[in-house]
Amino acid sequence: MKRLCLILLVIIFGALGLSAQTLADAAKQAQTDKKSTAPTHVYTNDDIAPPTEPAPAPEKPSATSDATATTGDDTAKAGTDAAAGASDKAAGDKPADKKDSKETTAAKSDALKDKIAALKKSIADQQHDVDIMEREHQIKVAEYYADAGTQLRTSGKWFDDEKQYQADLDAKKKAISDSKTQLDDLNEQARKAGVPTS
Repeated sequence: MKRLCLILLVIIFGALGLSAQTLADAAKQAQTDKKSTAPTHVYTNDDIAPPTEPAPAPEKPSATSDATATTGDDTAKAGTDAAAGASDKAAGDKPADKKDSKETTAAKSDALKDKIAALKKSIADQQHDVDIMEREHQIKVAEYYADAGTQLRTSGKWFDDEKQYQADLDAKKKAISDSKTQLDDLNEQARKAGVPTS
C-alpha cells in the first residue's frame, strides 16, 4: 500500500514538474518572439506628403523682345514685370487653392456628418412614434375585447379604425425603411469620401 502511494506521488510530482517546465518554456518562447519582432510603422495620411506641382516656367523672352523692338525699352520692362507678377501670382495661388480645397473638403465632410446625424435622429423619432402607436393600439384592443357590449355596439367603427390604424402603421414603417435606405446611402458616400461616421 505504501509503495502504491509512493508511486502515485512520484507520478503526480513528475507530471507537475513537466507541466511547469513546459509553461516556463512557453513563457521564454513568447519573450523571445516579442524581442524578435521589430515594431512596425503604420503609415497615415500625415506621413505621405502630397506631390508638389512644379512651378510654371517663365514666359519666353521672345514676346518681350518683340515688344522691345516695337515700343522701346520701357514697354519691354513693363512686359517683363507683368510676366514676373503673373508667375508670382500663379505660384502664390497654388497654396491658397490647396488651403481652399482642404476647407471645402472639411466643410463637405461636416455637412455630411450633420446630415447623417439628423437622419439618425429622424429615424429614432419615427421608431419612437411607431412604438407608441403600437402600445396604444394594444391597450385599445384589450379594452375592446374586454367589454362584450362595446363589441356589439361599435363593431363597424372598430373595423374601420383597425383598417385606418394598419394603413397608418404601414406608412410609418415604410417611411422608416426609406430613411434607413437613405442613411445607408449617406454612410456609403461618407465611406468613399473618407469621412468617419461614428
